[in-house]
Amino acid sequence: MRSSYSLVAVLVAAAFAAAQGAQSGLYTSFPYCQCKKSPSAYKLGDVVVAKGNNQYCFKLSAKVPAGCTDYCCTKADLKKIEFNVYEACDVFGEVVKATINGVPTKVGVSFHEPIDGPVGSTTLVLTQLGLGLASDGAEICITLSLNKNGKGCTSLEELCIPPPGLPKGVCSAALFDSQNDCCPISTPGIPSPPPPSPPPPSPPPPSPPPPCTACVYLSILETGNVVFPYEFSQQDCDDYAAMIGDELQTEAENLGVAINFAPAVCSGDVIKLCATFFSSEQGAELQPFIDERLPFWLQLITGVQGCPAFLTGYSAYAAVGGIGGSAQAPDASCLSGFQSQACAPEPVDFPKCACVTTPGATPFAFTPVISTMAGRTKDTTSYCFSITLVTPNSATSPCGRSTSLLKAEFYADDKKRRAITGVYVQPKTGTGKWLSATWGAVDEQTVKATPLNWSKDQANGGTICLELKNDTPLSDFCLPAPGGSCYGNLFDDSKNCCPLYQASLP
Repeated sequence: MRSSYSLVAVLVAAAFAAAQGAQSGLYTSFPYCQCKKSPSAYKLGDVVVAKGNNQYCFKLSAKVPAGCTDYCCTKADLKKIEFNVYEACDVFGEVVKATINGVPTKVGVSFHEPIDGPVGSTTLVLTQLGLGLASDGAEICITLSLNKNGKGCTSLEELCIPPPGLPKGVCSAALFDSQNDCCPISTPGIPSPPPPSPPPPSPPPPSPPPPCTACVYLSILETGNVVFPYEFSQQDCDDYAAMIGDELQTEAENLGVAINFAPAVCSGDVIKLCATFFSSEQGAELQPFIDERLPFWLQLITGVQGCPAFLTGYSAYAAVGGIGGSAQAPDASCLSGFQSQACAPEPVDFPKCACVTTPGATPFAFTPVISTMAGRTKDTTSYCFSITLVTPNSATSPCGRSTSLLKAEFYADDKKRRAITGVYVQPKTGTGKWLSATWGAVDEQTVKATPLNWSKDQANGGTICLELKNDTPLSDFCLPAPGGSCYGNLFDDSKNCCPLYQASLP
């Protein structure tokens, strides 16, 4: 409750400060408001052209990033640009003018004190720009001058507060749409020298170091027998990339390192999130953080308990490296890391009889995901296993020719016999019914759903549910324990064929 009261106190303080015309300090970093910094179609070029007479010109890039469908990429306009500037530059008089492609802006340039920024924070605002996605290549210029009292700032070094870790003369600029929802940050670089004039200018300063781009890759690769193919969903991609991006952004801000993200790239087997740093040296400052977090990013795929059943036959990878190469072996970069886990089925001593347990031996299979439904009383929960048809490994073998499903058996703890209160069986065609749980001999660790005697049509989409008391979680009931999966056999009429499958809760 303390954190909720603290948040309310901050908001109340901010509202009071706004009412008094003071700066509340609610947002401590530029652009001193709540808005979306990426992805976006808009960016000011890194190079600033100094044209003489204190005029500095920026080139606008308006390009939709590949694969991005976000509003800020495809629909946002460009209404205004705000620069993070020193308070001392805000002097009386018209000391800054702006043009777009040589034409003065509709509204004069002004200095603002952001109401939710820290005390003393100041921005230079160019508004009513009327730019959009058709404005790629537009030249935006500002001319700096002194007022009649000789006050003001006449260079970018005097005007702009540089981003953390960057030299004087580099500006932070936020590009806002008309709704103030999108505010991508650009960091225009050190101005180019003015046109040469006699006497010859001094040599230009050394070039800045080359930037570093590093990428986080989450991927899966088929490395074993896959009965049920698996792919990352778009929701997986969005959620995983957002979480990793937020963690990297926070750590970079804590270290004072500038970081710029590209939109995440997603496919069925790879999620890729890339970020660019000002230099390799700055990027390398995050290496200890990468080493610490990479095992946890791998668990986004596998879960904390290890591989779920639906990843059987795959290997999961979390890697950090350059923008090229493969998801499992990316090119070298200023950051690196690698974690992997093979999702091979665990050998189990089950069933307690001689039969063919190979998955795909018969047309009958358990799907790898367990669902739940309410039990018959408030004190029970039913855990349901779905049955489907697969193409047999050998359609002409005795097992492959099976046409009837006799029964199902599950690997369960004998000591939990009192935990199961019934078995519900529901063929795809026909009426479902409750059966009493049938156990094998003591120490066989076997609970049975029998008899079934289902045809292929009845089995395909049929369901078998184990009803357990709520004080016994499924992970305690199923063997081997501890774990997050259950193992079950599907027997044909001959009882010689009993393919073994693994299933997990989602």
